Amino acid sequence: MQTRSPEGPDPAGPGGAESHTELRRWLEAVQALSTAVSAGHSLREVLDLVADTARALLGFDFCGVLIPDGSGRNLVIKGWSGLSAEYVARVNSDRPVRLHGDGVHHAPSSQAYQSGLPVAVRDIAREPQFTPWGGVAREQGYRSMLSVPLVAGGDVVGTLNSYHSAVHDFTDREVERLTLLANHAAIALTSARMVEELQQLNVSLRRQRDLLTKSERIHQRLLAVALRAGGLDGIVQALAELVSRPVLVEDARGAVLARTGSPSELPGSDVRAALPLEEDPSAPRAPGTGIVRAEGGYIAATVRLAGEVVARVWLPRGAAFSSLDERALEHASIVI
Repeated sequence: MQTRSPEGPDPAGPGGAESHTELRRWLEAVQALSTAVSAGHSLREVLDLVADTARALLGFDFCGVLIPDGSGRNLVIKGWSGLSAEYVARVNSDRPVRLHGDGVHHAPSSQAYQSGLPVAVRDIAREPQFTPWGGVAREQGYRSMLSVPLVAGGDVVGTLNSYHSAVHDFTDREVERLTLLANHAAIALTSARMVEELQQLNVSLRRQRDLLTKSERIHQRLLAVALRAGGLDGIVQALAELVSRPVLVEDARGAVLARTGSPSELPGSDVRAALPLEEDPSAPRAPGTGIVRAEGGYIAATVRLAGEVVARVWLPRGAAFSSLDERALEHASIVI
């Protein structure tokens, strides 16, 4: 296993003899990476494109992009070209590339990631430190590999691995070219992550906006019932329709004031009496609300006037009680 320090990647090769056609291929490939990021492609799509590009430009048999997993302890394959899905799954699950090794075996990828330098293996069959991955390598069909770090802003964010099916001596030119591509790939990787994070943030903001809009509509509907003098029965009926389940309202003494739906689906007097009128701060509740989860799979929300509990709203929780249902129950308690 050999760690190499490239002397400044030169896309034009020795003596600047690179043909215009070859140079155009490189420029188009780099542009394609930038376009994929700006077009909002997923991180997986961008990493697959990086692997495809390396394989096409440099003639490798297989390529893969490895980045740290959620724990930060392992490198996992997140983009690939030519590699089988079975190989990727086995490496990621059974033979993960540990960033700090196991005290004996240090994968080329972890060495490249830790050192920030390319690592080449001429023949993996003759490299003792590659033993843990020898079996899956033979199944995939490669004998040599080159791992170069993906460096962005001075930080190593992953590795770009390329493989040959035969024993191969990697030349300085190959190392330089793959390092050059890795530099562009690292920028694409960090940019794709930023785009993905922004997309997720936008989705979250849209969901919150939609939730607030629906919440306001719920409140307006319940308030409209009260303003039309629909009374407690009208409010309970509207709430039952909003949450798609029966509803019961009791006063502070436990007397039923209004009810809709089948009594068998609602809590009996014994269940209601078992829950203290004043909420126990330790009782399980929906986050940020006064909605208490009672025994027997029911939910109760208190109705207060001048700080005093004057009624409670009950309904079965069920499996699909959503945050929007919680909002509806809170609004109903206020309107009541």
